[in-house]
Amino acid sequence: MPVADAEVEVLIVGGGPVGLTARALLERWGVRTLLVEKHAELSPFPRSRLVNARTMEIYRQLGLADKISADAFAPEYGRIRFRDTLYDRDFATAVMVGINAPIPESPVIGVVTSQDRLEPTLLAAADAEVRYGVELIDLVEEAESVLAVLVDRQQGEENGEGSGEETRVRARYLLAADGANSTVRQRLGIDTTGPGAIADATTVVFDADLNR
Repeated sequence: MPVADAEVEVLIVGGGPVGLTARALLERWGVRTLLVEKHAELSPFPRSRLVNARTMEIYRQLGLADKISADAFAPEYGRIRFRDTLYDRDFATAVMVGINAPIPESPVIGVVTSQDRLEPTLLAAADAEVRYGVELIDLVEEAESVLAVLVDRQQGEENGEGSGEETRVRARYLLAADGANSTVRQRLGIDTTGPGAIADATTVVFDADLNR
């Protein structure tokens, strides 16, 4: 059996909202985890702007719902507007469902927020170790565990490059929270179904004074 540099119960790969939420839940249940994220820091971009009611129920169990709601945008910011130019009138609009009124099946409602507002709250919700700038590059399934090979991509102060140091972590379970282009999925040979990418989109974030 290959030698591991460290052992944990659950290795979480991916430090977005899913990975950070899993870390908080597992810590609450007494499960020792390590989370690794290949990017150097939390997301600075306002992506994934809707937290639906079911997810808010989970955050309510963690005692985070009030904080997340307080940091969220007003429901009106969840409306998508279609215009020929910024100064024209809307020729169509679409509103996100479940964010502006209670639903009978739940004690909470969804909120309009984004990763740059949500992730700091999720990170602070647990004390389990998080390693940024660390990427999973390989994994081996064993009889009762998984051996993951990690590489340090964190930029240093001297040369601006990661050390490239490899470490091996053995875990009873590995949780893949590393997105649509999951390295874990690729290493395990898990394919996808459907037509694949159906469109390319570009998101531009900017401030505009529409009162002029």
